[in-house]
Amino acid sequence: MAASNATTLAQQLSGMGGAPYAEGQDTFKQGLADFGPSMKYFQDILSGNKSEMEAATGAEKSDILSQYRARRRQLARGQRGGGTNEAVASSEFEQAGDVAKLIQGLRPQAAKGSAEIAGQISGLGLKESELGQQSMFNALSAYLTERGQDINVRGQNVNLAENLMTALI
Repeated sequence: MAASNATTLAQQLSGMGGAPYAEGQDTFKQGLADFGPSMKYFQDILSGNKSEMEAATGAEKSDILSQYRARRRQLARGQRGGGTNEAVASSEFEQAGDVAKLIQGLRPQAAKGSAEIAGQISGLGLKESELGQQSMFNALSAYLTERGQDINVRGQNVNLAENLMTALI
């Protein structure tokens, strides 16, 4: 008899909330997949690996380099002389500085973005756990009600018995 009750309970627990749980899992997996590219971008910037950092910032770096190339072409079309050579050399140092500033500026943003994504994923996991616990409680409550037992009434009776025993002692 006890095995039959346990089997019935297991069937009810697995049946109740099964579809919403599966849908939640699918949504959760899709959310992780959607966060993937952003997380990789942030991780590459934060990695400290020069090639990964440069790959992640390639588009922005390309814009900076294009601006300096255009500036040097413009300088080359002008008059030749010490001032032009100095301006070209200066632009190369400025270019290197702007590229370094780009990465330095993106690292704090990447850290913040990475932390936000991790927090959102953690929050999704907690909410999913809460839903699972609630579904199990509902299934257990329904099962016990079907057997003529009520978790809340039983809990109240236990508390009443404890209070009476404490008062008698």
